[in-house]
Amino acid sequence: MDTGQIVLIIVVAVVVIAAIIIALMVGRKKRAEANRQRALDLREKADQEAVSAHQAKVESAQAEAAAVQAEAEANRLRREAERDSAKAKEASGRVEEHLRHADKLDPDANTRGNGSSRDADVPEHDARVQNAEHDGHRLTRDRSHREAANDGAGQGNTVRDGSVRDGSVRDGDRNA
Repeated sequence: MDTGQIVLIIVVAVVVIAAIIIALMVGRKKRAEANRQRALDLREKADQEAVSAHQAKVESAQAEAAAVQAEAEANRLRREAERDSAKAKEASGRVEEHLRHADKLDPDANTRGNGSSRDADVPEHDARVQNAEHDGHRLTRDRSHREAANDGAGQGNTVRDGSVRDGSVRDGDRNA
């Protein structure tokens, strides 16, 4: 091999090495640019998710505040209902006491064997008392059957509600 060939081999080797170095540098720059773009996309996505996460936190805080407010309102309504219930019980007691006192004073009040004229054991009476208290109406006692019994007209045919027994039987009557 002569000197010319050696120089040519060295020059070709240097050119090949230079081409490899240039290719590596270009590849590295492309990879760096691609990584920059990927990083930029990830940052934008992270920013969007941060905004979404912040909105979710705000909505969560609002929902929690609404729940606390609803719970406070429910507690207030529960206390109000308890007060109203206590007032209703107190009013019911007063009504019962007034009716007992009226029965004691009324010489025409029919009494049972135990000396009591109260109808507290009768569920129908309790329903009338509760309905009257609930509706806010004044509770009055129907004593029209006493007047009919006192005039002597229809004695024995008058029922407590003031209707007259005529001997007819309806479907479903137990005592027929």
